[in-house]
Amino acid sequence: MAFYRRLSIRSQLSFIAVSIAAVMLFIIMITYIQMSGIIGSNNDQYTKDMMAQIKQTVYSNKDVIDRLMTNIAYNNDVQNYLTEPDIVQIYEYSKRISSLFINMRTLKEGILDIVIHGEDGRWYDLYGGKKWTGPFASMISPKDAIHYFGLQNFGDAYQTENGILVGMKIKSFQSGDRFNSVIGTLFFVIDPTALIGESGSITNQLATESFLVDRDNKIISSSNPEEVGSEMDVTIANETSPGKPRNMTVNGQTYVVQTEDLPEISSMIVSMIPVAELLRDIQKIRKLELAVFIFGAIIMFALFMLIINNVLLPLKKLMSFISNIKRGDLKKLKNRIHLQGYAEITVMSNELNSMLDEVDNLTHQLLETNAMLYEAELEKNKSELSFLRSQINPHFLYNTLEMIKGMAAVKGVNEIREIAKSLGQIFRYSIKGGDMVSLRTEMGIIESYMYIQQIRFGDRFRVRYEVSGEALDCQIPKMILQPIVENAVFHGLETKDEQGTLVIRSVVNEKMELVITVEDDGLGITPGRLEYIRNALTERRQDIRNRDDAQATSIGLANVNNRIKLTFGSAYGLEIDSTVGEGTQIQLVMPARGTLNV
Repeated sequence: MAFYRRLSIRSQLSFIAVSIAAVMLFIIMITYIQMSGIIGSNNDQYTKDMMAQIKQTVYSNKDVIDRLMTNIAYNNDVQNYLTEPDIVQIYEYSKRISSLFINMRTLKEGILDIVIHGEDGRWYDLYGGKKWTGPFASMISPKDAIHYFGLQNFGDAYQTENGILVGMKIKSFQSGDRFNSVIGTLFFVIDPTALIGESGSITNQLATESFLVDRDNKIISSSNPEEVGSEMDVTIANETSPGKPRNMTVNGQTYVVQTEDLPEISSMIVSMIPVAELLRDIQKIRKLELAVFIFGAIIMFALFMLIINNVLLPLKKLMSFISNIKRGDLKKLKNRIHLQGYAEITVMSNELNSMLDEVDNLTHQLLETNAMLYEAELEKNKSELSFLRSQINPHFLYNTLEMIKGMAAVKGVNEIREIAKSLGQIFRYSIKGGDMVSLRTEMGIIESYMYIQQIRFGDRFRVRYEVSGEALDCQIPKMILQPIVENAVFHGLETKDEQGTLVIRSVVNEKMELVITVEDDGLGITPGRLEYIRNALTERRQDIRNRDDAQATSIGLANVNNRIKLTFGSAYGLEIDSTVGEGTQIQLVMPARGTLNV
């Protein structure tokens, strides 16, 4: 998003236009995919229903054919014709089975021929089918039921060139040695319409090409009668699963192919619909959507150019005017700009003209006050020089303290020597080193300071240190405790009549915060004064520097509080609590950071 904000307005508008176009194309694409999916799903369901109807028709016709064949196979005249040894009786039986066969043909339309082959070589057919069916007799196992051989070519023997051959073994049901033994083979030669019905019955309104295909991949029935007897593309049978539609390319055209197995007749139903035909109507919708999109894009482009001319051209003039001003040409500083365009650019040009007028006025004022500022700067330099001359070299003071300590040691005045030693440590600590020190180092300076004060005040107060070892290793800002301890001594304990106690304690709490407490049992602070100090802790440092002497006692606390907040953040700092006559407690809170974390 930051990168986008840094782009030019033209780039941002172009990005928006491209994004809108992409979103519109995405919507069109998603709509097309959804509608295609719905149409495909409806077609799949329709095809399944159609195949189920075809399957029901085929099995219904198969049941009729199976019953007719069973009736013939177990007819007494047929059984006797195949087993009777007497030639005269055989002739009589042949006349009877001829009538039987003719009657059976009338019961089911599409039966082209009925043929019987006996095991001993005798045979009988209606229309000469013996020469076609003979080779198939040995292909039927005695254990098989009715066997469908699929589509066979019978030449010009019947009204149609292709027919379906169906056969079954005839078993004897007469008692005796030959009971349940095979005595012959029965064949039906049937027209494909006897199974599937007329070719139009497997055609739907979506130009679906439907086929009934046998085990040898020959087309038994088709919506196109000219295709009957030809071979179906083997990839259709090999690469499809029954009941699962699949897109396949056949002869350069993509089809949605769906199959359904008919294992009882060793065949399958194949449905093929061209994808282009299936999506023909939705293609029209897509073309209409694309035309609307192109028309909308032209309108958007015209609006885009209008916005560019109305927005960017005035901006370019404004940027050119500002660039001329930046070159510092005094003559061009007198020029003014007047833009015609949208409301905002007009306001900007007017405000810029007002700003340039104000710059002219300020320039004149600056020239008038320049001499005054120069004089003030000279006076300031003189004051700083006087201040520097009044300063005492810190090394000179430190060397003087060392000299006093040495003289006290020579004279045997140990108190003066220890005081000078402690004061030298404090002075050297304050002017050397970094801004952060360990609490252990800071406590050493506090002990030196308290030694000086106890020499000064004698037994007026006692000092107790309660500092944990974990707290001693924490890093704190340098010289942050001395102002607190000094306030406790001078404002709390010095004016107390009886002996007082000063306690300095420090712990690391469960929040990993270093908490330092300076507590005295001195005179305490009045509520009004306490409220004033607490308010001073919330004020900024520069607001405190100009306080008078009566208010200066809170400066040290405020400085400590500011240093903690500046170093560690506003969540940390100093808190004060006091009760008149009971004492004062000051608490410093900061993160418990070791040397490696600073």
